[in-house]
Amino acid sequence: MITLQEIVKKNKEGRRAGIYSCCSANEDVIRAALIRARKTGTPALIESTSNQVNQLGGYTGMTPFDFADFVRRLAEENAVPWEQVIVGGDHLGPLPWVDCEEEEALVNAEELVRECVLAGYKKIHLDTSMRVASDDPAKPFMTKTCAERGARLCRAAEDAYAQYKESHPEAPELVYVIGSEVPVPGGDFNAGEMGVTTADDAYNTIRIYREEFERLGLEEAFGRVVAIVVEMGVEFHEFRIDEYDRTRAADLVAAMRKEPLCIEGHSSDYQTTTNLTAMCEDGVAILKVGPALTFALREALFALEQIEREIYAETPEVWSDYREVLERTMLENPKSWAPYYQGTPNEQRIARAYSFYDRCRYYFAQPAVVAARDALVENLSGNKIPHCMLSQYLPNQYYRVRIGALKNEAADIIWDHIGDAIDGYLRATDYCGVGEPLSAPLF
Repeated sequence: MITLQEIVKKNKEGRRAGIYSCCSANEDVIRAALIRARKTGTPALIESTSNQVNQLGGYTGMTPFDFADFVRRLAEENAVPWEQVIVGGDHLGPLPWVDCEEEEALVNAEELVRECVLAGYKKIHLDTSMRVASDDPAKPFMTKTCAERGARLCRAAEDAYAQYKESHPEAPELVYVIGSEVPVPGGDFNAGEMGVTTADDAYNTIRIYREEFERLGLEEAFGRVVAIVVEMGVEFHEFRIDEYDRTRAADLVAAMRKEPLCIEGHSSDYQTTTNLTAMCEDGVAILKVGPALTFALREALFALEQIEREIYAETPEVWSDYREVLERTMLENPKSWAPYYQGTPNEQRIARAYSFYDRCRYYFAQPAVVAARDALVENLSGNKIPHCMLSQYLPNQYYRVRIGALKNEAADIIWDHIGDAIDGYLRATDYCGVGEPLSAPLF
């Protein structure tokens, strides 16, 4: 199985090689990623963020150990060898503790990084780009401060890895990513068109991080920093997308070709396959995607609910009422969507269901929403969906069901529709730089 370091090396040699990172803790999304990995023979890079998963449970209720066990169980259920899976941590740093003073925030961040490594995470994104309570908001937030804190977290990760290695002698070396995009994880509802990091800023960030790593005796660890997160001018908004424009990023791309690090591109969600291909060709060897995958999940669920209502038109008491349950749950607890969706009540209603921000994903794990999803799947299980109706709402899945490439089961249809969103990344990265498998299924 090709390694992350080998993929980066191919990209730095000028080949179209890369890997997408599935940044989601949603079970349907992770299953879809694993199914595509099994069918294409490509590694599955699956990452949790510090606000999703941390030692306190995050908003998913999972610790790093829980998340690693969760992914391992899903890999086993989908017949994906564990060595084909790369578990990573995204935005690992003080993000969940920005209301704390520096020392308390960093102690918590160190524990988060330590638990991720001890849980078997193989890729660590060190993100200390956010101010904490003791940082003066009136003063510039210096890259040196970020680098000092990042090096401290790397030290914690290296110490934890030495402990992990004792009981897992076959464990591959940790790889690191440094830097951060400008918007906070999850999207920035105040952002206009996204900018592009300057070549000088990228150079300086790498230089300062290298110096701080060396100051702590982490020269060897810095050699395992495979990527830097920079702004490539892509972002998603409530109802529009900032498309990748390689002419805007040309100076940055030219500068990064001289560096051993590749680019890790965040917020690549919803970009076309053509744009993703251009990004990969321009040195973005790691393409992060999350909301676009839960967006595809929501599309599939909404479509299947329309089919459910047709099939059970005479017995509405059995309807899952998925969209109604999701809407009610969001209205009962508006914290995760209200700051993002402004406008008239009807505009907010539309955004809650359809916006590219996909804030409804924060409610998918709520018990009532889970129960509605399960009821919907159960109602449509057992080959109950007429092909002609599937063609109306999910034409790609209809075609695959018709030729026998996909089971006519609601869960399989959901995972395959999410897989449609994944396929653009696989093609753009040339299947991790090894080319499309000869036995690739019909996607």
